[in-house]
Formats: sequence, C-alpha cells, structure tokens
Amino acid sequence: MKLVEQHVIKRTDPRYQRLDTAAFASKNLWNVANYLVRQSFIFQGVYLNNTAVFHLMKEHEAYQALPRKVSNQVLLQLHKAWVSFFEAMEVWREHPEQFTGRRSCLATNTRPKGVTCWSMRKARSGSGNWIRE
Repeated sequence: MKLVEQHVIKRTDPRYQRLDTAAFASKNLWNVANYLVRQSFIFQGVYLNNTAVFHLMKEHEAYQALPRKVSNQVLLQLHKAWVSFFEAMEVWREHPEQFTGRRSCLATNTRPKGVTCWSMRKARSGSGNWIRE
C-alpha cells in the first residue's frame, strides 16, 4: 500500500501560480513525449519504452521545465498508459465482443493542465523552491 495525499490549492493561495505553471508544463511534457511514442508506434511499429523516451526527452525544454523527479513521473505515467493500451488491445483481439469498438492510440492531452506527482521532500525543499516560499 502506498501513502498518498491530496492537497487542494485554491486560486487565492500564493502557491497557486507556481503550481499552475507546473501543471501546464506537465501537460506539455506529456504531449511531446506521447507524440514521439505515437509516431514511432504508428510509422515504425516500434514502442518506445520509458527509458528510450527519457533519453530522447532529457535535453528537451519540456522535460527541463520541471524538476527532474517530476518530469520522470510524467514519463512513467505515460509509459503506464501505453502499457494499459497494449493490454486492452490484447483483450480486444481475443474477445472483440466485449468492446464497442477497437481502441485507438493515446491522444494528446487537450485539457489546459496535466497531473504532477511530487514527493513531499521535493515539495518542501528549499532547492528549486517550487511549492514552498
């Protein structure tokens, strides 16, 4: 079991703007990495796993816009989403009657913001000063 906390930050909170910027950067990182994975999968038939995506993205501005641990968590979430897609496709191939149609590849995130995962150590650290004043 993993201990997880959810913190609700209102727009009036002084930390809101920094977290809003981080969530926007998270969405951008997801979309850029997902584009690379989709293009590789569709045109070359090769799935770029988490390690391959990391090496392609580590110098990219979308990856560097967030702390490294947070960027890695975004890439890990993307990897898990693709693994889930492949698992659903296996079930669809075996039992297509259980589905209303074939599942399409992961689309880009069109929401204005993405999800970010922070360790409490990083959230409270003075280095980077992302969340705490």
